[in-house]
Amino acid sequence: MRKLYVQKGRLAEHGASTISDINRKKLYLIVGKWGRHQDVLSVYAISGTPLAEIKQRGFGLLPHFDLFKHNELVGSLRRYHFGRKDILIVRRLNWFIVGDLYTSHYRIFHGRHTIMTLQEVTLPYGDYLELSINNAEDEVLCICIVAILDHLVHSISKKRTRSYNLRIKYN
Repeated sequence: MRKLYVQKGRLAEHGASTISDINRKKLYLIVGKWGRHQDVLSVYAISGTPLAEIKQRGFGLLPHFDLFKHNELVGSLRRYHFGRKDILIVRRLNWFIVGDLYTSHYRIFHGRHTIMTLQEVTLPYGDYLELSINNAEDEVLCICIVAILDHLVHSISKKRTRSYNLRIKYN
């Protein structure tokens, strides 16, 4: 099992983010943006080799994303929200993701087999998301899914802040 780290909140921003190991060795680069139909995030090896892409296909309460690995569609992710719990299903890969949107604690399953766990950790150099991935072949797709989860967390927190600011303004 390998543990990877990304700075919390960086995947949802425009620009580039790096994924590193516990020794802070950079392994992957994520480039792209969210927000419009057909926007794309791409995952590259640190050497610059393209590995995977996420394409946003739908908006609204239940967004839809397509996952590509080596320019081939490998899965389609859809989110289902149940109060504090999130359930995401990746069709074609038969992955099932369950977790808590507010604590960033998620697990990815294929049947009864755990593919990845995600949790928030505080390291000496800041707050990070820790990805514990069982199989190296699944790393790039797991990174794509974490980018989607991070995007969902920040889009919800932006809506809450906007709503809170409007209530203060009109009270």
